[in-house]
Amino acid sequence: MIQQIIDALNELTEGEGYFSIDQAVRVDSDLHLTLTMYKEVYGRTVGKHASWSIICEDVRENNLGISSSFLYLRILRDHPVLFKYNKPYFWILGPKKMAENEKIYGQLFKELSNFLNKYNAVNRIHDFLPVQPGFTQDHITLTFGPQEIADIYRKVLEKESMQVTLESYPFIHSDTGTEQILLFVNAEHSLYVVAEHFHITRMD
Repeated sequence: MIQQIIDALNELTEGEGYFSIDQAVRVDSDLHLTLTMYKEVYGRTVGKHASWSIICEDVRENNLGISSSFLYLRILRDHPVLFKYNKPYFWILGPKKMAENEKIYGQLFKELSNFLNKYNAVNRIHDFLPVQPGFTQDHITLTFGPQEIADIYRKVLEKESMQVTLESYPFIHSDTGTEQILLFVNAEHSLYVVAEHFHITRMD
């Protein structure tokens, strides 16, 4: 369903239009949005290109504001900012011998940045960088995170012939994992709605 909005965006060349949430109304646990794509010429709004009604059903959380403009819209299931909603967390450990290996830490920073940048969430990198090492009998604590973050650590350490160890972190989330995320991305930050379902209808 989200593809119809992206198709409409593709009908305009870059710089000719923008998205705006014209209305957001809470109805019980649902959120009703009116999303409009406006035409723009030389920085001046000259009319509407298309409008949609979006019903976000069983909303868990949102950080949308009214009259917020966007350049791009897409639907994601696993925005890093929202891992807490449907991802179990792991305690991510590595071998003690990597504690002083600056090359590995630099590579981790690069890989985490690349991953988070895809979702306009680089500002959350501190959540997943190696913490101040805590030593167990055979390992050091690296960080805490969901499977996607663990996979990045595994990829980097395997290049250095090392292994990641995962242990269940007590902060386990019991959500079903069926939530979806409607993500609006602009140059500054991401705005989102986490809901069970989205129903999108073109209004014109």
